[in-house]
Amino acid sequence: MPNKTPENAFLARLRGRKSTRSNLWLVYSHKIRSDLILESNQELAHWLLHLEFEPSIVNFWIPGANELYADQRGGRKTRPDVIATNASGGLEWHEVKAGYVEENTVSEQIIAQRQMAADNGATYRLFDESTRLTHRYELMPRLRLMHFVAVTRSQSIDHVRQALLNYVSEAQSGTLGEMLQANPVLPPTHLIAALIQLSIEGRVTLDIEQTTPTRQTRWSARASL
Repeated sequence: MPNKTPENAFLARLRGRKSTRSNLWLVYSHKIRSDLILESNQELAHWLLHLEFEPSIVNFWIPGANELYADQRGGRKTRPDVIATNASGGLEWHEVKAGYVEENTVSEQIIAQRQMAADNGATYRLFDESTRLTHRYELMPRLRLMHFVAVTRSQSIDHVRQALLNYVSEAQSGTLGEMLQANPVLPPTHLIAALIQLSIEGRVTLDIEQTTPTRQTRWSARASL
Protein backbone atom coordinates (compact mmCIF):
# COMPACT_ATOMS: atom_id res chain seq x y z
CA MET A 1 0.00 0.00 0.00
CA PRO A 2 1.51 3.39 -0.96
CA ASN A 3 2.46 5.76 1.80
CA LYS A 4 -0.26 8.40 2.25
CA THR A 5 2.00 11.43 2.39
CA PRO A 6 0.74 14.93 1.50
CA GLU A 7 2.75 14.68 -1.71
CA ASN A 8 1.07 11.39 -2.69
CA ALA A 9 -2.35 12.84 -1.91
CA PHE A 10 -1.49 15.87 -4.04
CA LEU A 11 -0.38 13.70 -6.98
CA ALA A 12 -3.52 11.57 -6.69
CA ARG A 13 -5.69 14.69 -6.75
CA LEU A 14 -3.72 16.00 -9.73
CA ARG A 15 -4.17 12.79 -11.71
CA GLY A 16 -7.88 12.66 -10.90
CA ARG A 17 -8.66 16.17 -12.12
CA LYS A 18 -11.01 16.49 -15.06
CA SER A 19 -9.93 20.05 -15.80
CA THR A 20 -6.42 21.49 -15.86
CA ARG A 21 -7.44 25.09 -16.50
CA SER A 22 -6.56 26.15 -12.93
CA ASN A 23 -3.53 25.50 -10.75
CA LEU A 24 -3.41 23.03 -7.89
CA TRP A 25 -1.49 24.06 -4.77
CA LEU A 26 -0.03 22.01 -1.92
CA VAL A 27 0.60 24.31 1.06
CA TYR A 28 1.18 24.05 4.80
CA SER A 29 -1.03 25.95 7.25
CA HIS A 30 0.49 26.89 10.59
CA LYS A 31 -2.91 28.04 11.85
CA ILE A 32 -4.40 24.54 11.66
CA ARG A 33 -1.07 22.62 11.65
CA SER A 34 -1.98 20.76 8.48
CA ASP A 35 -1.19 20.41 4.79
CA LEU A 36 -3.83 21.74 2.42
CA ILE A 37 -4.60 21.06 -1.22
CA LEU A 38 -6.07 24.18 -2.82
CA GLU A 39 -7.91 23.78 -6.10
CA SER A 40 -7.25 27.14 -7.76
CA ASN A 41 -5.36 30.42 -7.62
CA GLN A 42 -8.49 31.96 -6.11
CA GLU A 43 -8.44 29.46 -3.24
CA LEU A 44 -4.74 30.16 -2.67
CA ALA A 45 -5.43 33.90 -2.51
CA HIS A 46 -8.36 33.34 -0.16
CA TRP A 47 -6.21 31.25 2.18
CA LEU A 48 -3.45 33.87 2.29
CA LEU A 49 -5.71 36.92 2.61
CA HIS A 50 -8.75 35.77 4.58
CA LEU A 51 -7.75 32.67 6.55
CA GLU A 52 -4.10 32.07 7.46
CA PHE A 53 -3.13 35.65 8.36
CA GLU A 54 -6.61 36.87 9.33
CA PRO A 55 -6.67 37.42 13.13
CA SER A 56 -10.48 37.21 13.31
CA ILE A 57 -10.33 33.58 12.08
CA VAL A 58 -9.10 31.16 14.75
CA ASN A 59 -9.72 27.87 12.96
CA PHE A 60 -10.89 26.59 9.60
CA TRP A 61 -11.18 23.48 7.51
CA ILE A 62 -11.90 22.54 3.92
CA PRO A 63 -14.82 20.08 3.84
CA GLY A 64 -14.15 16.75 2.18
CA ALA A 65 -16.07 15.48 -0.82
CA ASN A 66 -18.55 13.63 1.40
CA GLU A 67 -19.05 16.45 3.92
CA LEU A 68 -22.38 17.77 2.69
CA TYR A 69 -24.86 20.02 4.48
CA ALA A 70 -28.61 20.22 3.93
CA ASP A 71 -31.34 22.73 4.66
CA GLN A 72 -33.85 22.27 7.47
CA ARG A 73 -36.01 20.07 5.27
CA GLY A 74 -33.09 17.77 4.53
CA GLY A 75 -33.48 18.32 0.81
CA ARG A 76 -30.91 20.14 -1.30
CA LYS A 77 -27.32 19.68 -0.12
CA THR A 78 -24.17 21.75 -0.50
CA ARG A 79 -20.48 21.69 0.39
CA PRO A 80 -18.96 25.04 1.41
CA ASP A 81 -15.50 25.87 0.06
CA VAL A 82 -14.31 26.62 3.61
CA ILE A 83 -15.85 26.41 7.08
CA ALA A 84 -14.23 28.75 9.59
CA THR A 85 -14.58 29.59 13.27
CA ASN A 86 -14.16 33.26 14.08
CA ALA A 87 -12.83 34.87 17.25
CA SER A 88 -16.38 35.26 18.60
CA GLY A 89 -16.96 31.52 18.31
CA GLY A 90 -19.31 31.80 15.35
CA LEU A 91 -19.23 29.58 12.28
CA GLU A 92 -18.68 31.02 8.81
CA TRP A 93 -19.26 29.41 5.43
CA HIS A 94 -16.90 30.84 2.82
CA GLU A 95 -17.79 30.66 -0.86
CA VAL A 96 -14.84 31.49 -3.13
CA LYS A 97 -15.80 32.62 -6.63
CA ALA A 98 -13.68 33.45 -9.66
CA GLY A 99 -14.43 36.80 -11.29
CA TYR A 100 -17.00 39.27 -9.99
CA VAL A 101 -20.43 38.52 -8.55
CA GLU A 102 -22.92 41.36 -8.91
CA GLU A 103 -25.24 41.75 -5.93
CA ASN A 104 -28.26 42.31 -8.17
CA THR A 105 -27.59 39.15 -10.19
CA VAL A 106 -26.97 36.72 -7.35
CA SER A 107 -27.78 33.22 -8.55
CA GLU A 108 -30.38 30.88 -7.13
CA GLN A 109 -27.49 28.68 -5.97
CA ILE A 110 -26.01 31.46 -3.82
CA ILE A 111 -29.41 32.32 -2.35
CA ALA A 112 -29.92 28.65 -1.46
CA GLN A 113 -26.44 28.33 0.04
CA ARG A 114 -26.96 31.45 2.16
CA GLN A 115 -30.16 29.94 3.54
CA MET A 116 -28.52 26.55 4.16
CA ALA A 117 -25.70 28.27 6.05
CA ALA A 118 -28.27 29.96 8.29
CA ASP A 119 -30.09 26.64 8.77
CA ASN A 120 -26.79 25.13 9.96
CA GLY A 121 -25.98 27.98 12.35
CA ALA A 122 -23.37 29.65 10.14
CA THR A 123 -22.88 33.03 8.49
CA TYR A 124 -22.54 32.87 4.70
CA ARG A 125 -19.69 34.95 3.26
CA LEU A 126 -19.09 35.35 -0.45
CA PHE A 127 -15.59 36.18 -1.72
CA ASP A 128 -15.12 37.20 -5.35
CA GLU A 129 -12.47 39.13 -7.26
CA SER A 130 -13.49 42.40 -5.58
CA THR A 131 -12.35 41.02 -2.20
CA ARG A 132 -8.94 40.09 -3.64
CA LEU A 133 -8.17 42.91 -6.07
CA THR A 134 -7.13 45.63 -3.60
CA HIS A 135 -4.87 43.18 -1.73
CA ARG A 136 -3.36 41.47 -4.77
CA TYR A 137 0.06 43.01 -4.11
CA GLU A 138 0.13 41.15 -0.76
CA LEU A 139 -0.09 37.67 -2.27
CA MET A 140 3.55 37.08 -3.22
CA PRO A 141 4.90 38.63 0.02
CA ARG A 142 2.58 36.44 2.10
CA LEU A 143 3.55 33.39 0.06
CA ARG A 144 7.22 34.18 0.71
CA LEU A 145 6.47 34.42 4.44
CA MET A 146 4.84 31.00 4.37
CA HIS A 147 8.01 29.52 2.84
CA PHE A 148 9.82 30.24 6.13
CA VAL A 149 7.06 28.48 8.07
CA ALA A 150 7.08 25.46 5.76
CA VAL A 151 10.88 25.11 5.88
CA THR A 152 10.93 25.03 9.69
CA ARG A 153 7.74 23.02 10.29
CA SER A 154 9.62 19.83 11.22
CA GLN A 155 12.32 21.58 13.24
CA SER A 156 12.22 22.30 16.96
CA ILE A 157 12.21 26.07 17.37
CA ASP A 158 10.40 26.33 20.72
CA HIS A 159 13.44 27.95 22.34
CA VAL A 160 13.55 30.49 19.50
CA ARG A 161 9.85 31.27 19.97
CA GLN A 162 10.33 31.83 23.69
CA ALA A 163 13.32 34.10 23.16
CA LEU A 164 11.36 36.00 20.52
CA LEU A 165 8.29 36.34 22.76
CA ASN A 166 10.49 37.86 25.46
CA TYR A 167 12.01 40.25 22.93
CA VAL A 168 8.63 41.24 21.44
CA SER A 169 7.16 41.81 24.91
CA GLU A 170 10.02 44.15 25.77
CA ALA A 171 10.54 45.96 22.45
CA GLN A 172 6.84 46.10 21.41
CA SER A 173 7.73 47.15 17.85
CA GLY A 174 10.63 47.36 15.44
CA THR A 175 12.03 45.95 12.21
CA LEU A 176 13.21 42.51 11.17
CA GLY A 177 16.74 43.86 11.01
CA GLU A 178 16.59 45.09 14.61
CA MET A 179 15.16 41.74 15.71
CA LEU A 180 17.99 39.82 14.03
CA GLN A 181 20.61 42.16 15.46
CA ALA A 182 19.21 41.75 18.98
CA ASN A 183 19.36 37.94 18.75
CA PRO A 184 22.69 37.21 16.99
CA VAL A 185 23.12 33.67 18.37
CA LEU A 186 19.79 32.41 16.98
CA PRO A 187 19.44 31.22 13.36
CA PRO A 188 17.91 34.03 11.25
CA THR A 189 15.62 31.64 9.37
CA HIS A 190 14.23 30.33 12.67
CA LEU A 191 13.74 33.84 14.04
CA ILE A 192 11.85 34.99 10.97
CA ALA A 193 9.76 31.81 10.93
CA ALA A 194 8.90 32.26 14.62
CA LEU A 195 7.86 35.88 14.04
CA ILE A 196 5.61 34.81 11.15
CA GLN A 197 4.08 32.12 13.38
CA LEU A 198 3.30 34.79 15.98
CA SER A 199 1.74 36.91 13.24
CA ILE A 200 -0.49 34.02 12.13
CA GLU A 201 -1.46 33.43 15.77
CA GLY A 202 -2.48 37.08 16.07
CA ARG A 203 0.23 38.01 18.58
CA VAL A 204 2.06 40.47 16.32
CA THR A 205 1.27 42.38 13.16
CA LEU A 206 3.58 42.57 10.15
CA ASP A 207 3.60 45.39 7.62
CA ILE A 208 3.06 43.81 4.21
CA GLU A 209 4.72 45.52 1.27
CA GLN A 210 5.66 44.23 -2.17
CA THR A 211 9.22 43.45 -1.03
CA THR A 212 8.31 41.80 2.31
CA PRO A 213 10.21 40.32 4.04
CA THR A 214 13.26 42.57 4.23
CA ARG A 215 15.36 43.87 7.10
CA GLN A 216 13.22 47.03 6.95
CA THR A 217 9.92 45.15 7.37
CA ARG A 218 8.18 46.53 10.45
CA TRP A 219 6.37 44.52 13.11
CA SER A 220 4.43 45.47 16.24
CA ALA A 221 3.04 43.56 19.21
CA ARG A 222 -0.70 43.20 19.61
CA ALA A 223 -2.33 44.29 22.84
CA SER A 224 -3.31 40.68 23.60
CA LEU A 225 0.31 39.49 23.66
